[in-house]
Amino acid sequence: LKPVWLQIRTLSLSETLGSPRAAAPRATMAGVLRTPRTVPLLNPQAMKAAQTVTVNDEVAKILKGLKLDKQFFVERIRPEALQELTPALPPLEVLPDATAITPQNGRQMQRESIRRNRRKLTLMKSLPQRNSDFDIYLNEAVMPVLAQALDALCRQLARMKEQGDHLDPKVRARFNPLTWLGQQLLRRHPKCARTPRRQLLYRSFKDWADWEKGRREMLRKREAVNEVFNGFMLRGVVMYETVQDVVRAVDDSLCLEGVLKNSVELQAAMRGQGIDMPPAARPPAAGQTRFATGVGWTFEEFWYYFGMTIMKHDIVPYSLIIRGTEQKNKDRREQMEFEIKQQQAEAERQQEEDEKRRMIQEYGVLYEKLMDDQHIHSILNDGKILTGDDVRQGDIGYELEVPPHGSHIQYLAEFLVLLGFENAQAKADDEEPQPTATVTISQGLLRASAKANLIEGAQEEERYWDHDLAHAWGILQKVHHAEICDGVVDADILRQVLVPPVGFNMLKAKVEYELERKKERGDESDDEIIDSARLGLQTGGPKPTMEQLAQRLGMTMARLEWLHKLFESFLSPSSDPNAPPPCCLYPECPASLNKEQMRALVSEVEPNLSKAQFDARFKRLDQDGSGLIEFDEFAHWVHSSDVRIAGNSAIKMTFEEIAYRYQEPVELIKYLYSCFVDQLPDGVTDSYPTQPAGLGKQDAKFLAGIVTPGFDPDEFDANFAVVDGSSRAPGYCDFDEFVELLELDDLPAELRDRFEEIEQLEQMHAIER
Repeated sequence: LKPVWLQIRTLSLSETLGSPRAAAPRATMAGVLRTPRTVPLLNPQAMKAAQTVTVNDEVAKILKGLKLDKQFFVERIRPEALQELTPALPPLEVLPDATAITPQNGRQMQRESIRRNRRKLTLMKSLPQRNSDFDIYLNEAVMPVLAQALDALCRQLARMKEQGDHLDPKVRARFNPLTWLGQQLLRRHPKCARTPRRQLLYRSFKDWADWEKGRREMLRKREAVNEVFNGFMLRGVVMYETVQDVVRAVDDSLCLEGVLKNSVELQAAMRGQGIDMPPAARPPAAGQTRFATGVGWTFEEFWYYFGMTIMKHDIVPYSLIIRGTEQKNKDRREQMEFEIKQQQAEAERQQEEDEKRRMIQEYGVLYEKLMDDQHIHSILNDGKILTGDDVRQGDIGYELEVPPHGSHIQYLAEFLVLLGFENAQAKADDEEPQPTATVTISQGLLRASAKANLIEGAQEEERYWDHDLAHAWGILQKVHHAEICDGVVDADILRQVLVPPVGFNMLKAKVEYELERKKERGDESDDEIIDSARLGLQTGGPKPTMEQLAQRLGMTMARLEWLHKLFESFLSPSSDPNAPPPCCLYPECPASLNKEQMRALVSEVEPNLSKAQFDARFKRLDQDGSGLIEFDEFAHWVHSSDVRIAGNSAIKMTFEEIAYRYQEPVELIKYLYSCFVDQLPDGVTDSYPTQPAGLGKQDAKFLAGIVTPGFDPDEFDANFAVVDGSSRAPGYCDFDEFVELLELDDLPAELRDRFEEIEQLEQMHAIER
């Protein structure tokens, strides 16, 4: 098909150009299409000859003829631009003699050097800077494209001249050199160039322009280099051995990424190699050199070698200078932001200090009022308390309480406000709840329920000990680890909180920490502290229901109810024969057994338990020392006994069960387990509770002395003998047995508080999930 396509293309071109072939009959073309043609066989020799045909590559001829190389670029650069920036030769009179430098003439030389540099910089600033590098732009963007287009135009004109009369007159008439040149410029533009040769050519011109512009820009930074140079001056000069440090400092100050301090050419120039000073500017003394230790350099001398090296070699590209400038601007912005933040932080700190001083001053005045108040003095020294109850003369306990209104209440309210309790502030009249004579236990056992105008002897404007003040005081009790956080003001906590003015900030910090913890837990109920469940009626918190107890202990409800009936049968009957039999209304109103009753009951469930074992376990359950055991504690006793009996102590309690048994945080039990594992001998592994490992008596005794510093060794030996009687391995104790040997009340308070806080956070997260 190739010959057919060639004839079609020739015919089409002939018709377009008005050739006589256009009048040829179309039958000839049709005959060609209809004539069958035999396809010849492949001839390897002919193919080999065809490969040696030379291709007429006009682009290669244009590029070869123009020689668009670096020399082409340099020859078309405006020489006046570099001449204006060429470093001047340092005059002989400014080259100092190192031996003749004194503190007096050194300072004079420094002033003269700075003065000459200022004149030079003033002259450079007066030069026209606008479009000073326009010649570089022309050489980068215009010259390579224009040179190719003009060369191609010349070649086209030469071809048209060679054709002479053979060229179609219409073609010659349509030819416009400007239009043809414009088309060539568009075709050869870098944005349209897709051939590798032209892309490489334009990339080379871009790199050469980058180096040339960087050279000029570095020579324009004489002022910045001079500022760095002055930082190394001693007596008006910089010693030669410090010149390389100046170069490194210039590189760092301009953020040039090490191109200056790593430049081989620049290092050689600073050693006197590569840059020759004209004979007229050389020192006259024979054998005197400027490149020796102890020789002082002025900035003119340094700038001459530095600038001439920059002019002679491609060292710093302009793109790197731009990146360095952007980095410096970024660092400057960050520094400014940092300084602003520092100023703001300093202002806030100063404001906090002023606020602390103001509060200490206010507390100092209030402290004197509190210590001089008669009722506060009665609480501190006479054993009276402030409950907020409207106890009147003749009532029981009247002599033990101070009035719930008066100036002492106002002083305490102001004290709580200074500590950060916002709810301790007096409310407006329209915010007061309506007076009511009906008060429930959940509202604080009649405390803070009576209005000031209903209290005997109270004035309308007097502050009274209301619910908010009691709530705030309860938090203070919690901060100071009071046994009962009920909001009652007694001598113990009052002495701890009424600190001298110098310790007020520390007290306030503790209160703020506790309030922040409350906020994180989301526990902001006003009844948190003075709720009836925490007023001593139920010191251990709310009791679990029968269903919850069965689930925790893994018992059936039938067996738990049977144990409850067994527990009720050992309650002490009333002395009145007509009274109904005693009962246990667990969990609302649980009954309790004393030690003797508990001994009789346990003997029914676990008859083989010795007296020593019973005493040890009873002491462990009776953590408050009251000598009474309630039903849930008895059920837990039975559960732990079942665990010991089943499988000969093979089944162990989990960490959660141990934590529930001793009413301790689970994380604290896990921490004790980690200490237990660390104390095991080398090579012994423990997989409690499935495969527990035993710890010897001496190792357990040593570990108990570490975790509970106040333990009694004799008591430990006695308890170990009790535990060892039912132990899995005589002479060794497993982890649950080790916990039973510990006096958990002797654990450090900091350790207990830490794990209690962790447990509270985990409970809060669990509730959120």
